[in-house]
Amino acid sequence: MKRRGATISDVAASAGVSRATAARVLGGYGYASDKVRDAVLSSARELGYEPSRIAKTMRNGKSQLIGFVAADISDGLFSEALGGICSVADDEGYQVVVFNSADRLDEERDGIKALLSHGVDGLIVSPVILSRSDHLVAAARQVPLVCLDRELDGMPGVVSDNRAAARRAVESLIAHGHRDIALFLSMQAEEPIRVDSHEGAATVHGPERPSTLRALGYLDAMATVGGPADLDRLVLSEHRRSSPDAARRWLVDHPEVTAVLAADSYQATIVFRAVRDAEISVPGDLSLVCFSDAEWTELVSPRLETVTLDGFEMGVRAASALLEHISGRVEPVSEVVATITRPGASIAPPTR
Repeated sequence: MKRRGATISDVAASAGVSRATAARVLGGYGYASDKVRDAVLSSARELGYEPSRIAKTMRNGKSQLIGFVAADISDGLFSEALGGICSVADDEGYQVVVFNSADRLDEERDGIKALLSHGVDGLIVSPVILSRSDHLVAAARQVPLVCLDRELDGMPGVVSDNRAAARRAVESLIAHGHRDIALFLSMQAEEPIRVDSHEGAATVHGPERPSTLRALGYLDAMATVGGPADLDRLVLSEHRRSSPDAARRWLVDHPEVTAVLAADSYQATIVFRAVRDAEISVPGDLSLVCFSDAEWTELVSPRLETVTLDGFEMGVRAASALLEHISGRVEPVSEVVATITRPGASIAPPTR
C-alpha cells in the first residue's frame, strides 16, 4: 500500500498551530512570528512535507513549470539544449516538462496542447515547419514562447550562426587548395530547398531553416573562388531518406570532387559510411568536414574536422530569455550563438 504524503494538517498538528497558520507559513504569505515560522518549517522538514504544485498555482497563478518541445531529443543538439534549459530553470525554482515531436508537425501541435493544459508558464519550441506556425502564434498569445534552433518572424528565438559556420567550413577547404567541393545536405520534405542557376551562379531558395542557411553559406564561400556553378555539386536529399549506397555511387561517379562538406549530423554519418564502403581514403583522396554533435566523429580514424552547435549555451539563453519574459522584467529578443569548430585530421591539400 502506498504511503500517504504529509499534508498541511499534519504539519500544523506537529507544530501545534492551526492549519491556516501553517498554510500561511508554507505558502509564504500573511504574518507569522519567527517562533511560529521556525516551528512550522521544522515540522515540515521532519515530516517530509512537499507542497501541492496545483495549490500553489491556484494561489499565485504560476505553476513554476516551463515546457520544452524538442524536434528530436535523440539529437545531440536538443539533448544538450535540455541540459542548458534545466540548469537555468533549476536555479530559478522552475521545473522542465519535455515533449519530443520527432520532427512531426502533428506531434508538435499535440505536445504544445498538452503542455498548455498542464499550466506551463512558458514554452521553448523548436518548430518543425516554419511555414505552418498558426498553433505557435496562438500559443504565444497564452504564454511567453521562445523558439530554439529555428526562428519564426515576430517571435524571439535562439539560433546558431549557420550561414557563417558553413562559409567558414568551406573556406577552410579552400585554404587547403580545394576548388571542386560538394555539399551533402538534408532538407525537410514539407519545406524543401529550391536550387537553380542564375547568370551562371547557383542560387538557393527556401525558408530560413538551418539547412537553407548552410547551403547559402556554402555558396558564399564558393563564390569567392569562382566555384563551379554545376548544381550537381549540391547533393540535397530528404531528411532520413538518403542512404550510404546512394552517396557512395555519387562519390564514385564524381572522382573530380576533392572535398565534401556534410552539412548536418545525418549526412555526416551517411557520407562517412559511403567513403568507407567505397574505400576512398580520407584525407588522401577526399577531404571531409562535417556538421555533427556526435561523439563518433572523434573516435574514427582519421578524426573528422567538425562544426558543432553549442546546444548547452543555446538552451541557457533560451531559458534565460523565457524566464525574463515570464517575470515581466524584459521583452526577449532573438540571439545568435556561435558554433564551435573542432579541428581534426580529415583535411589535406588535393592530390589531383
